[in-house]
Amino acid sequence: MNSNIERIEKMELVKVDAARIKQVVDTYFHWKTLDAEIKTLSGTRGINFPSELSEYMACYALNIMVNKKGSEGDAVDMTDPNNPLIIEIKGSSAEKTSAPNSFSPSERFDDLVFVRLEKYDDVLKIYRTGINSEKLKSIKVNSTQIVEDQQKQGRRPRFSIQKMIVEAYQLEPDVIFNIRDKTIERKK
Repeated sequence: MNSNIERIEKMELVKVDAARIKQVVDTYFHWKTLDAEIKTLSGTRGINFPSELSEYMACYALNIMVNKKGSEGDAVDMTDPNNPLIIEIKGSSAEKTSAPNSFSPSERFDDLVFVRLEKYDDVLKIYRTGINSEKLKSIKVNSTQIVEDQQKQGRRPRFSIQKMIVEAYQLEPDVIFNIRDKTIERKK
């Protein structure tokens, strides 16, 4: 039996339909307002883009199932039911493209999806990187260590997916999700 199928049986998978994406988009605009208000108090730092929003938007745009439990992977691509893919979704809304993303010491997934929020345009750029948890291990996190080194130490490796994967491999977004009107533009 495919080991992913055993893992998927433990998940609570949900199809992100039109009603659910409307709720997610409404929540996004609440977050955006709160983020702007917090920035006026702190002067610089706002609130991180919630992974719950980025994951649901990415799943809707890619037509994959979101895992509500959040363990064992963020989503599942059931395009091939005999070989389902466990998807890890990481996002960034930071203005600096060098902002780091972190990974658990025990990540296991078939494809890393990176979502980049262009907050001022209300656009989500979605990249299917083709990087799985084994390939991820070889990415440098600093001048002396790779992801695998830090995972073996029980640490959470941190690096910029934008810099180390998207820019390094000259990736273009697979999909662009226009949050305001809930439209999907497929690039590939």
